[in-house]
Amino acid sequence: MTYCLGIVTQFGLVMAADSRTNAGVDYISTYRKLFDFSLPGERVILMCTSGN
Repeated sequence: MTYCLGIVTQFGLVMAADSRTNAGVDYISTYRKLFDFSLPGERVILMCTSGN
């Protein structure tokens, strides 16, 4: 099982994601699941994915 989390605070948005692709104990693989598509000084778009 994989997780994504988004928390809105008074200072902004906090996003987090794990990097495991499966919950097996024999074969542990990792993959990036938090993606940032931003233009400095313009806008921020974050994508947080879960699963394989």
